[in-house]
Amino acid sequence: MEDSGIRHMDAEEIERYSLGGLSPEDAAPFDEHLLICEQCQANVEASDAYVAAMRGAAQRIRQTAGQAKSGKRPGARTRAAGAC
Repeated sequence: MEDSGIRHMDAEEIERYSLGGLSPEDAAPFDEHLLICEQCQANVEASDAYVAAMRGAAQRIRQTAGQAKSGKRPGARTRAAGAC
């Protein structure tokens, strides 16, 4: 399939787009391009999934670190008063 002069988003642009690092003015041309370009749609979806996974992993690390500082074991459950 011929490209017909369409400029696709490069990896750095896709990363900034997924991280929300583009101003609305800078993001507008990408939004328009994504309406018609399945290749870039797939690349942005993959980048969005990666960003979400990394944010989730970072959150879990912060929670584990916070539990360690408070003396709680990760995954440890607390018992209600008087429960067996």
